[in-house]
Amino acid sequence: MNKALKVSALLSGAVILGSTFVPVTASAAKYKTINWTESADIGTMDPSKTTAAIDFNYLQATGEGLYRPSKTGTPELAAATSVDKSSDGLTLTYHLRDMKWSNGDPVTAKDFVYGWQRTNDPKTASQYAYLFSGIKNADAIQKGKRPVSDLGVKAIDDKTLQVTLERQMPQLESVLTMAGFYPQNEKFVQKVGKKYGTAAKYTLSTGPYILKNWNGSNNKISLVRNPGYWDASAVKTPKITVQTIKDQNTGYNLFKSKKVDYTTLSSDQVKTSKKNKAYTVISQATTDYLEFNEKRKPLNNVNIRKALSKSIDRETMSSKILVGSGEPAYSFTAANLAKDPTTGKDFAKVASDKSATGYDLKEAKKLWKQGLKEIGKKKVTLQYLTDDTDGAKRSAEFVQAQMEKLPGLKVTIKTVPFKQRLSLSETKKFDIVNSLWGADYADPSTFLDLYKSDSDFNNGSWKNTDYDNAVNAAETTDVSDKAKRFQDYAKAEKIIQDDAGIAPLYYQSKPSLLNTKVKGVVSNTVGAPFDWKWAYKK
Repeated sequence: MNKALKVSALLSGAVILGSTFVPVTASAAKYKTINWTESADIGTMDPSKTTAAIDFNYLQATGEGLYRPSKTGTPELAAATSVDKSSDGLTLTYHLRDMKWSNGDPVTAKDFVYGWQRTNDPKTASQYAYLFSGIKNADAIQKGKRPVSDLGVKAIDDKTLQVTLERQMPQLESVLTMAGFYPQNEKFVQKVGKKYGTAAKYTLSTGPYILKNWNGSNNKISLVRNPGYWDASAVKTPKITVQTIKDQNTGYNLFKSKKVDYTTLSSDQVKTSKKNKAYTVISQATTDYLEFNEKRKPLNNVNIRKALSKSIDRETMSSKILVGSGEPAYSFTAANLAKDPTTGKDFAKVASDKSATGYDLKEAKKLWKQGLKEIGKKKVTLQYLTDDTDGAKRSAEFVQAQMEKLPGLKVTIKTVPFKQRLSLSETKKFDIVNSLWGADYADPSTFLDLYKSDSDFNNGSWKNTDYDNAVNAAETTDVSDKAKRFQDYAKAEKIIQDDAGIAPLYYQSKPSLLNTKVKGVVSNTVGAPFDWKWAYKK
């Protein structure tokens, strides 16, 4: 890849696409509309309910939390101008800047209190509520044991927000950049009710842009510069249009005809585009993996799961199928995410174990035979659920061919739109599902928290007491000891590998074409994939 476009750092994890930033010195009229593409439609613009990376792009474009990722990816104060910390570090007092909602209402500390309480309310069923764990009473509230009013967040006055913690949260600043921690306008939310976040007219903005032209199901939307944004002088682009392009040939042809400024590439397109000045590879702390539904037999059998995982040649998948869009993964936690504080080595490399997740067809057949004997069957048919994009289909066909080398196994493929795949995953209506998880912040917990027994993200219903204990130790007794904390997470990582709780496939990157006239787009390896706040095209 073009190394000049990559900035790798433990906490920054940001790539600035284009040339260096320049100050705003000329009229915004000289900047043109940027035409972007995505592979899936918006799921929801409700910051308490979204789980998809694509949604986070739009929420970050239209929202603002206490912190926002900077141009280099590190969290920097945004809606807050300063923070006072108590001597024990458990009481944080944020002083808010003057901000307005796009309907003209002032943004107050009460909006943060309401938004945080709404995300934690069990009635909201927010899958991201678990990130509040560590904030006073959050865990108890989510379990329905305490009222939302007991959450450790309080409006001292309109411009002062007090947050109380139960324990140290090393990842807090990064977490506070996320949409679930954004303020929400209670009056507006209650007025629109269940329609909140389902169409542009049922959303409000506090961020760089205002969402337009989204009716809830269309595949082309607009982001229009928000003149009321507190940092509007930094926003140059008057308008960004984003359209969903599932067929990479269509996206490629639109780029070639100069109708779009950005598109991702298929493996064949990578081969013909590498010498193009517009070619770039966007790094991501993202893992593509398989979830096994352990509520369905025979996937509750550990030898069956291990056999399926070890039947997949990830090296060949990377070189022949992905071609620039992924590197072989042997851990659930993504590479380029965090470093072991003792050795300085990449956490994913330290914690991965190829003997557990590596390709070994002979061993896979042995485990498969043993598993079939344990379940009393000679033949098994499994359905493989995946997205309906070109890349997802190619990967599915490769994995299907690999798995069917196991005697007596037939794998069928079911392709559905992204939103439907999420719904089927969450309702556990699958045998095997191809999932993707991108880091929300630069810490192993952003991956490993997902597979605790009580996690809403644990769609495969995998449970392991030792795993739970290791993750809990990292979050409680060892939270202040960096070395012990990482050891706990490394232990958890190895447990999920050994038990085939999931099967990692590859660490994702995005080979793409980006118009060389487009500058200042920030691509974060963690959190929302893209931030268009500083983007412009002359």
